[in-house]
Amino acid sequence: MRQSLAQSHDQVGDRITLIIPSLTDAAIELHRQQMWNKGYQLESKIECQTFFSSDGREIDTLFEGKAMYSATFIKRED
Repeated sequence: MRQSLAQSHDQVGDRITLIIPSLTDAAIELHRQQMWNKGYQLESKIECQTFFSSDGREIDTLFEGKAMYSATFIKRED
């Protein structure tokens, strides 16, 4: 299900990380979400990495082990 962060804005905190399959898709999504207009700034450069989850005992690979791009935003202090 595709949605804008504006639709879930009351559930969003001071830090948001978007995980996106390609650098091109990342650029398009960042523009589409209009993060600056929503009061956020990019924390650092967009990084390509592999993601895992853990329950404290076992580690599971996310996204079938495919490297994804992540862009983390933090709430601007105005």
